[in-house]
Amino acid sequence: RVYTHRDIDWVNFIKRLKETGMPLEEIQEYASLREIGSQTTADRQKLLEVHRDNLIEHIRQQNEHLKRLEEKINLYKSGKVR
Repeated sequence: RVYTHRDIDWVNFIKRLKETGMPLEEIQEYASLREIGSQTTADRQKLLEVHRDNLIEHIRQQNEHLKRLEEKINLYKSGKVR
């Protein structure tokens, strides 16, 4: 089978959604809306905006975890933890 650049871009986009934690059900919903066509543009945009907001919150939480972990490591490095 020969894949177009559009096909490859679509697969890469789906992979990115998956890698950034979008649930499979939402990816399927997005794909279904895309299949319907341009009248679903607003719905697809809303799905992506919600996913973006969830991703931002996840990154914020992970950064907080990283900060606390680095603080603990620094305690070990300073000799304050035995």
